[in-house]
Amino acid sequence: MKLDLRPYRLRFKRPFGTAHGLRDGTDTVLLRVSYDGFSGFGEATTPPYVKESQRSIIGTYKSIDIQDIDANDLKSLTRSLDRLFAGRSAPAARAGLQMALMDLMMKRMNVPASTMLSAEGTTQGKAAYTLGISTLSELESKLSEVTQVPVLKVKLQGTEMDLQVLRWVAARTDAALLLDANQGLSTVAQALQAIQAAGGPGRVVGMEQPFHQDDLEAHAALARGTAVPVIADESVQGPEDLEKRGWAFGGVNLKLMKCGGLDKAAEMAARARAMGKLVMLGSMSESSLGCAAMAALGRQAAWCDLDGPWLIANDPFTGFTLRDGCYESTGGSGFGVEPVQGLFENPFGT
Repeated sequence: MKLDLRPYRLRFKRPFGTAHGLRDGTDTVLLRVSYDGFSGFGEATTPPYVKESQRSIIGTYKSIDIQDIDANDLKSLTRSLDRLFAGRSAPAARAGLQMALMDLMMKRMNVPASTMLSAEGTTQGKAAYTLGISTLSELESKLSEVTQVPVLKVKLQGTEMDLQVLRWVAARTDAALLLDANQGLSTVAQALQAIQAAGGPGRVVGMEQPFHQDDLEAHAALARGTAVPVIADESVQGPEDLEKRGWAFGGVNLKLMKCGGLDKAAEMAARARAMGKLVMLGSMSESSLGCAAMAALGRQAAWCDLDGPWLIANDPFTGFTLRDGCYESTGGSGFGVEPVQGLFENPFGT
């Protein structure tokens, strides 16, 4: 096997605002694993609130001999990666490599990744599209671009402006609303006000991470005070967090760069469902590749917040689309997306 790397900057079409601040893009490391005439692709993305960086991820890959990885089946791949990444705090690097090797494996088998990850007879989770923190005039423009999305995810910033924005959005769309504060709220009363402004439990399908990730009691108190599911994001990073912290929440937002790969996300989704919790699939500004990879797990989820390709101006992959209210890939085997021409013309190997 041969591993090629391509540092890349994903540029947003517009600055993207959350309670963490305003961003114009996200750094990522793109991977290509080649073997036996096939190529698999992966992505390790690094928004500013994660510990890894392009430099650390590339360093991690340079320290790994991928010839030591058994990628003949998913269980062997997981065992190999668990061994290689033991003692390393590098979930994004692991996720990117697992993605590339799984894509390669599925292409060699000529099957779509979703057949290995999703339960028979279940339906794909509904698509969600995120409205970052914006002025009302900016929101007007953003809403005009999204007409097929059944769930709108509205970012909150913890100010009185939130209530005005929520009332404005609720009055101008029929979509269900998912509120996401990214730890930006202070009190249960504040969260309840936001839910009411957005139309109450009949309109709001979830309240995501309203309080600080360690304030589990506040999340539990909110869950007791509303019928709206309270969804963990920053509070639950990996499988251990789900066991230790899941009691405070009615659902969990799974992200590849947090949990370490599709194998870990699948494990967490199964466990969360067994615990009676809603599953949401999220992204951290990944391209069509990272979102298509997560969408392969979509039948395990209620909602798929995988709108990254619609938010970035220089998507390095093609083949990910929105159809009938769900995100899906248009290709056949693997994750069903392909790199744009010339993407790996000048990579550097490991």
